[in-house]
Amino acid sequence: MGGTAAGLGVRSGPQSGPGPQRRRLRGFLAAAVATGLSTHGLLPRVLRTWGATGPEKTAPLPGDELIPDADDVWTMAVTVAARPGQVWPWLVQMGVDRAGLYSYTWVENGLLRLGVSNAERVHPEWQDLKVGDIIAFTPGGYPGGRRGPRVVDLAQDRHLVLDSSPGAPPGTVTGTWQFVLHDAGPSGTRLLLRTLTGPGRPLGLRVTDFLLRPGYLVMDRAMLLGVKKRAEGGALRNPSPSTLL
Repeated sequence: MGGTAAGLGVRSGPQSGPGPQRRRLRGFLAAAVATGLSTHGLLPRVLRTWGATGPEKTAPLPGDELIPDADDVWTMAVTVAARPGQVWPWLVQMGVDRAGLYSYTWVENGLLRLGVSNAERVHPEWQDLKVGDIIAFTPGGYPGGRRGPRVVDLAQDRHLVLDSSPGAPPGTVTGTWQFVLHDAGPSGTRLLLRTLTGPGRPLGLRVTDFLLRPGYLVMDRAMLLGVKKRAEGGALRNPSPSTLL
């Protein structure tokens, strides 16, 4: 999950004595750092544009204007055999305290103890996402509390833009998550995820981003595939009118 270091309670200030949950988190981060250092060359180059076409890698997307001078850009993409309107509900209900993050449960729960339950259906009660809402990456009882990126722009069935800028001055965006849905034929969607990192990000977080990037990329890829699987399953159960013609 791109830019989740702060969302997982990674901070540079004084900390209270470590409890079992914090020790597990530190153990995971230590393993992730070691993995990151050993795979930092090939894996990020392969995954940072996983699934994206040449034009998609460089095309302007909603949210790019938040960090026009971004110094790190990832663009992933996947084709979903469902209409944008059938993909969108799975995005807006994300969050560890809602429908989950659709990624690797053995990491989310086995290692990080987030208590995630990844939904297998659309929940109507979680569809009213609005600007200013937080998509939680950690629950309220987690070290650091309930954290995650904040919604800054959304257009139904088209795009969802999140601000992931922990520690930045008010009004300054130093990290984004940008989900964009494009039509891909009469019954398909291109689902893009772009992540930007820009100037002004706190040094400690930039170091953590660098070390944990391989893990972020792997989890982001799994999340996109998780959305794809669920949306396609829902499309088969509830086809849109266009797929019946």
